[in-house]
Amino acid sequence: MKKIIQPGALFKGASFSSVKKPTKQFHINNIVILGDSVAYGYGTKGGIAKHLKETFAESKVTNLGINGLTSNGLIDRLRSGSWDRYIASADLVLLNIGGNDLLRGFRAEGAKGLIRQFNNLKRTYRKNLLETYKHIRYLNNNALIVQNNLYNSMKKEYQYFGFTNLLFRLWNTAIGEKGVIISRTDIMGKNPSIWLDSIHPNEEGYELMHELLLKTLSATGVVIHSEEPSEERI
Repeated sequence: MKKIIQPGALFKGASFSSVKKPTKQFHINNIVILGDSVAYGYGTKGGIAKHLKETFAESKVTNLGINGLTSNGLIDRLRSGSWDRYIASADLVLLNIGGNDLLRGFRAEGAKGLIRQFNNLKRTYRKNLLETYKHIRYLNNNALIVQNNLYNSMKKEYQYFGFTNLLFRLWNTAIGEKGVIISRTDIMGKNPSIWLDSIHPNEEGYELMHELLLKTLSATGVVIHSEEPSEERI
């Protein structure tokens, strides 16, 4: 079965930066999700993995998201080799990582301390991302790599809203390189009804995150071809 991904109704009126279409089309039979509690789907019935399984109904979806994972923790997991077999067989690798790097800095040092250490944190984050991309490509040079950028889910009346908005914009400049597709989840921060708490999306939020991913993939010209239905969670 082949079909072109079509963006859903949640996109009406949403801004989006188009992605240049590649010359080749991709067949997606295996999806691997890497990252933190947002990747995992904290507080919901499956998070984005649930929606991906519905859209890619005949594909295998392996969710390796871990609550509280930082980019340092992600590198440790990748270096251990425990995920290599999943990445090696993936057609699409979806990354969501980096929020806990900032959150831990803020909780440890407060706003002023986070500002002082921000450049060092971002430098480490960038280094970890580059190693992550390299590791994925070493195992599987044909995999499509998509990374969610970070959103600001704080309410506008929160005293640090303007401060965190600026930090997230700067933080997101560390994400991506040639061949890595960025799904612009930062626009989710404009919708106050899609949050489970001050960090995690609710069910509606994950639906929107999924729609953003589909729109991103559609803009690349991705063609879906799925085969053996399966779902794995370890």
